[in-house]
Amino acid sequence: MGYSQEQTEFAESSPTLGAEYKAASEVANRFLVHWQEEHAEKLAKAVMKPLMDEIQSQVWDAFRDYLFCDTEYNAAGVMRDMVENSVKALIGGEKWANRKYISPEGYRTEEVRKTLAKLYADEIKDARIADLEKEVEQLNERLRWRYD
Repeated sequence: MGYSQEQTEFAESSPTLGAEYKAASEVANRFLVHWQEEHAEKLAKAVMKPLMDEIQSQVWDAFRDYLFCDTEYNAAGVMRDMVENSVKALIGGEKWANRKYISPEGYRTEEVRKTLAKLYADEIKDARIADLEKEVEQLNERLRWRYD
């Protein structure tokens, strides 16, 4: 087997490399094309698929964790608002709240009243006395203004 016309022309224009270099380069290129067609894509898929699957898994995990965290914050906020609104309703004298939580008509309200009385009886009594004393003082001031 001899060299092709192209290889011979290459050897004449590049005597240092010669026809052998051109022939070897062509063989290497044919092998590379064959390898790419037959093996490179399969190898790339085999190498990349686990990596891509892991990346996808990590992204989905991060997204799911974000959604759960956001849902947790939202649920906690709703629960906190419900508790605050119930306390405001009780303090504000809303009949439904008093009936539900502290009146004898409500479910298990005796325990709530008993617990509140144990925990805050003195504080509630003292605060109410202070409120009434302040109110008496304001009324006395009004009376002084009227009769002075």
